[in-house]
Order: sequence, then structure tokens, then C-alpha cells
Amino acid sequence: MLRDIKPYKQGALSRWCSVYAVINAVRMLGLELLPSHKAQDMYDYVSGQLYVYDALNDVVQYGADGARIEQIIQFARDYLKTVYKKELTFIRPFYNNRIFFDKLLDYMQQQREQNKAVIIRIRSADLDHYSVFDGMKGNKLKLFDSDHLPYIKVNDISHIKDDAKFQLLIRQLYVLELCNLTIPRMHSKKPVKSKSNP
Repeated sequence: MLRDIKPYKQGALSRWCSVYAVINAVRMLGLELLPSHKAQDMYDYVSGQLYVYDALNDVVQYGADGARIEQIIQFARDYLKTVYKKELTFIRPFYNNRIFFDKLLDYMQQQREQNKAVIIRIRSADLDHYSVFDGMKGNKLKLFDSDHLPYIKVNDISHIKDDAKFQLLIRQLYVLELCNLTIPRMHSKKPVKSKSNP
């Protein structure tokens, strides 16, 4: 669905997929032409904030859990608000909801068709990874991925643990949207002219 742009890639041994997933999702949301030096500034801001909040070492060593990726999204939101005057919002639609897998895929596809980004967390025996969903193509989930997963076959993934090669953790599925920042206007009353008696 993206116009011939490639996702930014993480280092082969790094656990920065959460940060890359957020940056790649932002590109998908309309900043796809984000030049690399601006993306680097955003990356530096997010990693700097992780350091300030004493979370950098956790992400480097262990990756990000659900609370941590939400913090990363918030840091990206702060950056986009300041630099681009854009508002980044997100929801977790399935935090406490059950859903059939085909309905889940339909929902994710609908969000992409509405120009929203969907960050997913995928787990397997040797993988715990955040990626960005880029639509369905035949029997495959296309991914705008920072590592080595351009797609996953539908038969190889389920939202139920140990039901397939990959598990999609629906409680850590995030739908992001980017819009122009609206600044509320201050309404001022016009002065009322009073009639003066001679």
C-alpha cells in the first residue's frame, strides 16, 4: 500500500523493533517522505527520552513490553507535535475484547484502508517482535517491517497461543492516526458601543 518506500531497518542484533515500528508507522501515516536526517532526529529524541526516564537499558537488553511501547508512542507524539505540528493518537481496540481471527484481520485491513497504521506484536519460539501491518495480499499479512519479515502466511499466525507458528498478541495491537494539530482559538468579545446621552 505504500508508494515504493522501504521501512527503516534495525540492527541485526538490536532489540529496537518497538522504536522502529513507531517511526515506520508514522511514515505510513503520511510522513513517508520523512528524510533520513529527520527520522534520525525523531529516533534520537525517543531514545533520549528513554534515557531520561531510566528505560533505555531495559529496551536495549529486553525489548519493549506493552507499557514501554506506549511510552515510545508518547515520545513520538511529543516530537511530532513540536516539530511537525501533528497530533499522533492511538487506541488499543482489543485490550479486553475477544474476537475471531478472520474478524481481526478484517478490522486491521479496514484501518489500513482508512490510512491508519496498525502496530502489531508477534511472538514465536524464537521471536518477540513489533512490526507494522501493511495490508492483506492473498493469504499473507504484508508487513512494513524493520527486521526480516516482509510477510507472514495467514496459516502460520493466530491470536491464540501455541495455535500456529506465530502468535499475534491482540492486547498489544495499536491503531495510530496522524492529523494536523488544532490549536483552540481564544474568543474575544467585541467591545459593545454604548450610547452616550448629551
